[in-house]
Amino acid sequence: MKNKKKIVIIVALLLAIGLIAGLVLGLDKVKNFFGQATGQQQPQGIRVTSITANSATIVWQTTTPVIGQIEYGTTPGSFLLRSAETNQTANHNLTLSPLLPETIYYFRVRIGDQIYDDGGAPYSFTTKATTEAVPANQTSSPQTQNAQLESDYDNQTELEATKDGTIAPSPTAPEQNKYILGDFVEKFGTSDPEFDINNDGVVNSQDWSLYQQQNP
Repeated sequence: MKNKKKIVIIVALLLAIGLIAGLVLGLDKVKNFFGQATGQQQPQGIRVTSITANSATIVWQTTTPVIGQIEYGTTPGSFLLRSAETNQTANHNLTLSPLLPETIYYFRVRIGDQIYDDGGAPYSFTTKATTEAVPANQTSSPQTQNAQLESDYDNQTELEATKDGTIAPSPTAPEQNKYILGDFVEKFGTSDPEFDINNDGVVNSQDWSLYQQQNP
């Protein structure tokens, strides 16, 4: 009887050890599965291209097609502005606009619940300055400029004259949009309902784009 009890105890111990080993191996497989999934969506080769005074494009790749978004702002700890993809892809390309000229922008990549940055710090880039080049052939002396102004005035008066000798009124300038880009930029990151065109709770570049579409 004692020998039978010993055998039963040994068998039970072996079964328990086998069960524990199976659970450990199963957990490792689960961890490996989720680790591979996370690795496949991790951004590779993040870089900033096509930087202008008012826009910049963020480019990166992933092993598997996913939907990503860029969270960005003008301070390292604030990412109130967002630009998101609409379709799954492995080659990602997001343009941030409108931006302020000569300004440092900080950004990070979000895919699902995961946030990817540059080793714990945000990525960054600086927009270019606004430049207005004047063609060399437009430079002239003050006398030449005055003569040109007088000529333009005479030509405009002649064009406005009607057949009966009366002068037609000059056309009025087209009505300007109520808001300009600078107005929206000042409100970026706030919840001002007058500028939150898409009613998502935060004023960002999407609201400016919608405003332009509604006020061509």
